[in-house]
Formats: sequence, structure tokens, C-alpha cells
Amino acid sequence: MLYRVDYMLAVVTTGVLIGLLSSSATRGLNPTILGKRYYQSVAMLVILRVGASIPAVLLDRTTPWDVVGHLAGDLLGFLFGALFGLSVLREDGQELLTNPAVLQALSLAVAFTFAFSGIAKAFSIDQMSKFFSTSGYSVTFLKFIITAEILGALGLLVRWTAVPALLGLSVDMFGAVVTHVHNGDPLNDSTGAIGLLLRLAALGYLWELRRRTGNSPFAARKSLIVTAAVAAACLTVAILGSITMHHLSIGESRHV
Repeated sequence: MLYRVDYMLAVVTTGVLIGLLSSSATRGLNPTILGKRYYQSVAMLVILRVGASIPAVLLDRTTPWDVVGHLAGDLLGFLFGALFGLSVLREDGQELLTNPAVLQALSLAVAFTFAFSGIAKAFSIDQMSKFFSTSGYSVTFLKFIITAEILGALGLLVRWTAVPALLGLSVDMFGAVVTHVHNGDPLNDSTGAIGLLLRLAALGYLWELRRRTGNSPFAARKSLIVTAAVAAACLTVAILGSITMHHLSIGESRHV
């Protein structure tokens, strides 16, 4: 997979278009069946991606298995788009999107990505320490991020910790984008963070939509407004946190 924003968005958009074109063909399948099939497909791809990613992490270098892992990642992005495309023309589209199996599948895919990201950082601590230092952060903050991403990934899979984990990981990804912007890095360096922010926003929106289902005819609109407001709050926290960590890192370096 090319590590580019346009490529990532193209994969998701292709999924949306295929989902739209497949709406009529899948109209006879109820949301529960579609939800289960979606979960099974995502789970298989996550397992494949885990198996393909292990050699690269352990060996700390590119391996032929990376191609398999990237392909699995592309297919996950494609299915993510297809899910929303499929729901647009269905009368029961909202029921499909808020199906428990669908929410579990989305949570599983996001959780794996964060867990793998945290573990990969831990195995390349020297390289990541250099990047964090160059970005004006301390190594202590790097260790905090590694721990937060792994614990956040686990938190997404537990009902009573899912919302705090979602918020924390959203701040983390907004922080990653803010850091790249601060460093003057090209947009493509934020591809992973942007992709995860899209999935986190979708997950938050669907959780909010599920909570409002049946309570109001404007559930979708209200859920979208709430999601946008929460995203703005997370971005604000990320910016303030980045500024604070820069000041703390400067103070720490002066005392060394």
C-alpha cells in the first residue's frame, strides 16, 4: 500500500461506490445477516494482518509478508467504505449501521491498528525516540503514548471503557496530525492518523446513532452534530496538550 492520503481515500471511496452499486443485489438480506457477514470478513482480515505483521515487527525490517499485510489493510479500508455505501439506499440502512456485529467489527479493526501501532513503536524505540525528540517531546511522553495506544485498543473492546478509549485515541491521532503540521511534514506523513480519525469518527457517530435510534426522527442529524462537537473538543485538547508537552520537554532539557 502506498503511504499516501489520496490513495487511502481512493480505497475507501471505491468501497463506497461498490457498496452503492451492490445495494439492490443485497436488498433481500436483512441487517442481521449482513452484519454477521461483515464481522466475519473483518475478523478474517484482521487475523491475516496480524499474522503478516508479526515478522516485520520482530525482524524490524521489510519482509515479503508486508505485501499481504498491506493488502489486508486495503481490504479493510474498502469494506469500511462499502458498509456506508451499502446503507445509503437501503430503507433499513440505519439498522444495518447500528447492528451490534457491525459496531464490533469496526471496533475490532480500529483496536488492532492501535495495538499494532503501540507495539511497533515499542520495538523501534530508538527510531521513535529520535522522532519525538526532533518534534520537541520527551522520551517519557513517547512511553506514555505507547502505553495509551495499547490500553486504548483493549479499552475499545470492552463496553464500559469503549467511550473513554475512543476519546483518548481521538486526541492521540489529532495530536499526531498536529505534530506533523508543527514539524512542517508533508500531508502524506499523516496518512495513518487521518485514516484512523475517519474510523474513530464513524465509530463514535454510529454509537451515538444507536443510542438515539427510535427516539427522534432527526437522530442521524443530531448524532452528526454531537460527533462533530466531540471531534472539535478532542482537537482542542490535542493542540493544548501538544503545547503543554513542548513546554514540559523544554523545561526537562534545561534541568538535564
